[in-house]
Amino acid sequence: MDSITLENLLNENESNYVDFKQAQYRFIGASDEDKSEILKDILAFANAWRRTDAYILIGVKEVKGGRSQVIGIKDHFDDATLQQFVNSKVQKPIQFSYIAFEYEEKQVGIIKIPVQERPIYLKQKYGKLKPNVVYLRRGSSTDEAEPDEIAKMGIALASSTQSQIPKVDCEFANPITRTLYGKDIELTSTVLVLNEPIQNFTPQKNNFDLASFGSSPNRNFYRDLLQFYEFQSLLKKVSIRLINIGNVTAFNARVEISIVEDGLLFVHKSDFPDRPQKYHNYLASINDRVTFPAIAKIGSRLAIDKNGAGWLITINFGNIQPKAEDWLEEPIFIGSRKPQVVRFDAIIYADNVPNPIHVPLCIHFSTDNVIRTLKELEADHEKTLEKEYQELYPDEE
Repeated sequence: MDSITLENLLNENESNYVDFKQAQYRFIGASDEDKSEILKDILAFANAWRRTDAYILIGVKEVKGGRSQVIGIKDHFDDATLQQFVNSKVQKPIQFSYIAFEYEEKQVGIIKIPVQERPIYLKQKYGKLKPNVVYLRRGSSTDEAEPDEIAKMGIALASSTQSQIPKVDCEFANPITRTLYGKDIELTSTVLVLNEPIQNFTPQKNNFDLASFGSSPNRNFYRDLLQFYEFQSLLKKVSIRLINIGNVTAFNARVEISIVEDGLLFVHKSDFPDRPQKYHNYLASINDRVTFPAIAKIGSRLAIDKNGAGWLITINFGNIQPKAEDWLEEPIFIGSRKPQVVRFDAIIYADNVPNPIHVPLCIHFSTDNVIRTLKELEADHEKTLEKEYQELYPDEE
């Protein structure tokens, strides 16, 4: 409470959000009938139809049509004692507060009752008040609510509760071009088929090029080669856009996708295999030879984990403002080794969403099989390296 707010209230007429009391309520040592007066007034304002805080100003004489007069009081309630008294009588707690406020060198008692969930009523008879009766403020008087009013309170409560819940949705998207793909997409994976068994890499005995000095052959070169190009051909980039179409911020929004299907592969960019090398070079610096894939995930919003027979994808979006959207800018690499239709739910969580939001998504996978030999893969690999070298050093012959 502040002086400006109190002055504004003094210039109001009694209503369903303002009441003036010249004297303090009888409470200490009072009968149940006397004490039920303050209980009734707090109940009535708590149940009143209003869109703003309600105030009971104690120590103020009402002046109809003019500014009410501050006359002051000598005694105040203890807020904790009043809270315990009131809330021990009702079926659910009432939100209110009592403060002592000095104005025009006089003491004023102020009871503030914010807008809150209704209806609120007594669990059993107390003083002049009946149990299971909804008392409410009508203008400057207190009345008992009609059954249809009580029903409307429940509807208003449900509507108010729903309006305080974010409405979040998601779909497939391209975060670079900001293209939306909807909730149903088609992907084609190229399945690399090797028509011969994989052998260990062994350099020719007469091959004594500089690469063999200070290094050792990578016996798994062909296996690395196959895995690298299998990932290159099989995996496609997919991303997600999250949008808050409601009027309330979604706090700590996150998406979880759990998929259990045969033949699927999900990869985080930090776990993508390195380009295969024929030799382990021991003359290279440690920084050149050692990589730490986990470091790339620090600060990443995307996590991809093998979950038993399936996969668990988690995306953390953070807070999403009303009518705002956010994009997962790092791609999810996904592929299928067989044609199939994969249906799953993207489950959206937020700290202020009571129940997870399930968004059905679907990916239609088709596949193309490409049969290769190790020599063909190796030759393609050498061409790729040569091309990259020429792009880096275009002036060298």
